[in-house]
Amino acid sequence: MMPVLSIGSLKTSGSTTLALTLAGVAAAADIPVVLIDAARDKDLVDWAAKPGRPAGCTVEIADDEMTLERLVRAARRRGELAVIDAGDNADLIRAGARLADRALIPVRFSPLSAYAALATDRLLQAEVGRGRRDRDWAFTASAVTTIPSRIARTIETMIERSATPRLQIGLVLRAAYEAPFLHGGTLFTLAEEIAPGLDRARAEAATLAYEIGILGQETHAAAPVLPAPVRDAPIYEADLADAA
Repeated sequence: MMPVLSIGSLKTSGSTTLALTLAGVAAAADIPVVLIDAARDKDLVDWAAKPGRPAGCTVEIADDEMTLERLVRAARRRGELAVIDAGDNADLIRAGARLADRALIPVRFSPLSAYAALATDRLLQAEVGRGRRDRDWAFTASAVTTIPSRIARTIETMIERSATPRLQIGLVLRAAYEAPFLHGGTLFTLAEEIAPGLDRARAEAATLAYEIGILGQETHAAAPVLPAPVRDAPIYEADLADAA
């Protein structure tokens, strides 16, 4: 299991959605998880106040590097998975990456998001040699469409300029990923009629969690059965059509 994960980009690119989605996978696998909300909007704090938060998932606030470090150290001592939503704050993105075993740079379906992701990558490259030994980072898609387009090819070409790895699985643009922020709970506790496309979103989220290292052999044996991976998922509009 990956004990500390930090997520952030210099432009808001779905870091909060990604953090909550991964925490939901961990909670479904009975892995205790603390979400550390260091983003400016505090959407995770608002989510925690809604009904349906899993018992093994807590939310803490960190508005400065000292608080962030204290919370991460406490999570490590307790043996909890810590997921940091660093948002778009450069100082907290740096601090989170130094404290984490892996940092994720989310990329949305826009050239502006890709520019911000590359700037974040350079920010983390400047921090090489600081923080935990063997820590790493990678780009991950946080809201993509499966329909090929000129924009998609442009974004892919931009990200390929960096030697930083890209995760092969990401999050497709779906209504289901936003449903927990509206209704509370997670992908794994909501009903299909509330969030169309849940089955595919659950499978996608579980596959991403495995690739990142949140789930592994030790936790998988004791975990509840998660959906099988899906890599050819429909896009957001198809999810809405399913609900019609």
